[in-house]
Amino acid sequence: MNKKIIFSFLLVVALSFTACDEYLDVQPGSGFTQVEIFKSEKDIQSAVAGVYTLMLTDDAYANRLAFVFNMNTDVEMSGVSTNTVNGNGSDIACYDPKPYWTTLNGTWSAMYKIINTANDVIEGIESSDLYKADPKDAPSTIMQMYGEVKTIRAMVYLDMIRIWGDVVFRTKSSTGDENFAVGTTDRNVILEFLIDDLKSVEPFMKNASELDYGVERASRSFNQGLIGLLALTRGGWTLRPDENNPASIGHMERGKNYEQYYDIAIQYLDKVIQGRQHDLKLSFRDFWIKQNNWETPVNDDVIFSIPMLKNSTGEYGYFAGIPIIEGNHPYGSASGTLSLCGEYLYSFDNKDLRRDVTCAPLSYDQNLNQVIRLDLARLAVGKWSKLWMNDPLGSTSQKGTGINYSWMRFADVLLMYAEAVNERFGPREDAKECLRRVRRRAFAQADWGTKVDNYVMSKSSPDLFFKAIMDERKWEFGGESKRKFDLARWNKFSEVIYNQYFKLYNWGRVANGAYVPGIDQVPGSIYYKNIPDPVNSGRTILDIKGIDEILQARPAGYTELPFAVSWYSLNNETASYEPRNDIKWSFRGFINYNNASAVSPTDPLRYLCPYPSKVITDHRGAIQNYYGFNF
Repeated sequence: MNKKIIFSFLLVVALSFTACDEYLDVQPGSGFTQVEIFKSEKDIQSAVAGVYTLMLTDDAYANRLAFVFNMNTDVEMSGVSTNTVNGNGSDIACYDPKPYWTTLNGTWSAMYKIINTANDVIEGIESSDLYKADPKDAPSTIMQMYGEVKTIRAMVYLDMIRIWGDVVFRTKSSTGDENFAVGTTDRNVILEFLIDDLKSVEPFMKNASELDYGVERASRSFNQGLIGLLALTRGGWTLRPDENNPASIGHMERGKNYEQYYDIAIQYLDKVIQGRQHDLKLSFRDFWIKQNNWETPVNDDVIFSIPMLKNSTGEYGYFAGIPIIEGNHPYGSASGTLSLCGEYLYSFDNKDLRRDVTCAPLSYDQNLNQVIRLDLARLAVGKWSKLWMNDPLGSTSQKGTGINYSWMRFADVLLMYAEAVNERFGPREDAKECLRRVRRRAFAQADWGTKVDNYVMSKSSPDLFFKAIMDERKWEFGGESKRKFDLARWNKFSEVIYNQYFKLYNWGRVANGAYVPGIDQVPGSIYYKNIPDPVNSGRTILDIKGIDEILQARPAGYTELPFAVSWYSLNNETASYEPRNDIKWSFRGFINYNNASAVSPTDPLRYLCPYPSKVITDHRGAIQNYYGFNF
């Protein structure tokens, strides 16, 4: 599928586009009533367009939900080099966001615009003659669009819950005034409603293969997969406030009857798998090359892809991707601001084909020569690169790449199913096969015996298999902003961040000659040289040593780039050896150089964001912040 959805302007849209002859391209008149809006299938298409269009703003899925709400983990990492709070309150990466951060309010408002518009559309469809006349005994165009909007609404609510916890919950059409002076609804109540709501429309929705623009619309498979994720979220752990002590960080808690929700997850994720609408047909590399060329096959890995608009919206390839300096070439620039932790590169098996696609220790200069770029928080996300574009956007292009935001993939479903089955029944054969399916794509067929079959067979207990799922999701989804949500519902956030802080600290120590039990060798430096590009005459690429194996000395003819050795050094002011500042403070809201000796891996980690100050004011006292955000 090479074409992109171009949405028309309707309802309360945030963007304006020139209409063209594609899906949802209609031109409704102005001054229409609700009855007139929903009198034909084409009118309902236009109403659905209003919901999708609102998703494409920077405050929603074009930027904030894709990148800005990332937190530093053992995968994505933004280096924080100071213990001083940023003036704009943007320290979300180190678990220290502030209620006055304007982006929080911008995203809160943008998400409720989507929800309120979805409520309007749902109510309008329900009141239409077309909906009333539909027999509702099989998938139909009307019921597909009805289920489509309900599914998008559920997705948006889930993302809000994962960012804020309890949120304001409305499912009825609103002018907006009713949202003030009301409080929040418990997140489990919302999740339970959404699960039942999606179940009610699932039988009447169509598969992506039956839809024009396929996985760029919410299909039956996405509905099923989302039910599974909602259920895993409801059955998982979450940070809860100590209501008698708002200054407390709170505590992690699992909802009652969580087993019931794992069973629901198994049922609906299995529907996706057994439906055979999706698979992992393309190689990992080819899959991402197609993503960068605006191609999303309907029957492969992507289950739902938020459709961005070329030269208008989307920052994959620019903000997330390999950095490029603008020059005399047709690719424009790319900031590559979203980074992976440098240590993440070394967590992969050397034969894992995902490593060199996901991790890019380089950038490109104005002549498209490769330049070394690797440090604690300077490993680029290689899944997106403008250089993969067959039809580049132009020498001065920046944002607006139009590369889709793949919100859910089939690999995600396979691993969630394996996780849920293991939780309830241990590493059953069907769970093992799901893990094998993901790993088969990750390794050359010649390595399947050791890296797939033997590896999965060795995960013979529930604990070992769960750890394998944790690792596999880490390697599969690097740069896709899923890690923080996984760690939260697994109740592993504190443990992983605690271990990551000390791993980075100790790598620096070992690289500088210290003895640390359990750590024998670390990559103190890597070594590189530029060699002629065998494909592009006149350009150079990097030959890097010290990634596949740890080297103790510089090979002849190579330049040394200090890596872990630079993470621990003499502080001239204190006359003592200390970790570098971005190790000291990159996790500071939980563990940092000043409090590390007092922190436990079982202490609660404040991964939720505060309610925006304006929201608290607008709700006239009905909402307050917990988790110590006001103290």
